[in-house]
Amino acid sequence: MPHPTPKPQQVHPAIYMMQQWQAFMDGVDRIITFYIAENTQAFEGIEWQRFSNNTSMPFQITQDVSKQLQHISSEKISHQWLRAELLPFINRDNLSINQLNLFSESEYLILLIRIQTAQTPILSYLFFRNDCSNFGLSDSNTQLEPSHKAIIGKMASQFASITINEFFAANQANEQFRKQTISILKSRHIEANSLKEQQTNWKISWLNTYLAEISQRDAINYVISEAAQNKLLHSDVSFEQAKSSIDMCIHYICNLLAVIPGDEVLIEESYLIIDEPKVKVPIIDHNNQLINRSSKTMLLLDRLENAAIRVKQQGQSITSADVGSNMDKPITAPAISDALRKNRVRILQLFEQYPQRWSLIRQSFKPIMNISARKNTTLRSSG
Repeated sequence: MPHPTPKPQQVHPAIYMMQQWQAFMDGVDRIITFYIAENTQAFEGIEWQRFSNNTSMPFQITQDVSKQLQHISSEKISHQWLRAELLPFINRDNLSINQLNLFSESEYLILLIRIQTAQTPILSYLFFRNDCSNFGLSDSNTQLEPSHKAIIGKMASQFASITINEFFAANQANEQFRKQTISILKSRHIEANSLKEQQTNWKISWLNTYLAEISQRDAINYVISEAAQNKLLHSDVSFEQAKSSIDMCIHYICNLLAVIPGDEVLIEESYLIIDEPKVKVPIIDHNNQLINRSSKTMLLLDRLENAAIRVKQQGQSITSADVGSNMDKPITAPAISDALRKNRVRILQLFEQYPQRWSLIRQSFKPIMNISARKNTTLRSSG
């Protein structure tokens, strides 16, 4: 089963809001945002200054300031303009006279935006210039009027509300997409495993049925070991090839142990040889597109082997006449002899190349056995 996909790390809404504030209005030169981090009860702060590489940096505050921010975040008003000496995180003792003059009672140039979310309250302090360049105007001589501040405050509050709502909506959509994707992948994994299990069960059922059929046919109890069964199930062979492998294995064991009706035959892995898939006959692009001779010889041996298996299953002797009549396209015994004589050299080469193939005719079909015997006689004579 696949390992559960870890939940992707999400940007904190306060960090995201801080990034959006930076593009809110030209006149914002400094922003300080406070929020409660996950698994904590204290506020943390970050600061951004337009002329300081545009990089947000941590803003250190004391525990006392954190408590004051907690009280400020509980107030209901969405935004308000403040003076510097009214900020809880400003050390009033360090404010110069010029700074106090700059932020006189009539000069409220710091806009506080309160944002309430299910995760954390967010307090954003936006520091504006005292002129109309805040609106992107080139005229910087006209100071901000109360009407200007009212417009900016309302715009900033609405901007914050829309931005945060879109942030959570996008996160929710992404999370839903992530969960749905994981569900689809799990479903496909389960379906693949189920299909594989069904195929395995179907193969086992087929194997048991086939063994029962041939057991009844031969009056011999054929059983298969677990190792041999697994070898068949995990081999990429067709049902015809599987049947051929079982038949050859049974034939070998019955001859080896002189089995008689009523006996039990155990098909073991060591006796079970999985035949290679039959080689497709290659076509050579000559004038008449002649078939490769070696492949023709392999095809001849395959036809003889399959016919011999049918003859044996019928309880008949494996003779040239019976084999020829049981071939897909029946031929006479002299035709078989003539074909084997013409392909004798290639037959011997194929026997060496594929020692596990055509086992029945190599052991029980005299025309084939004679070819091998003549080869052995020649080797003994030359030695």
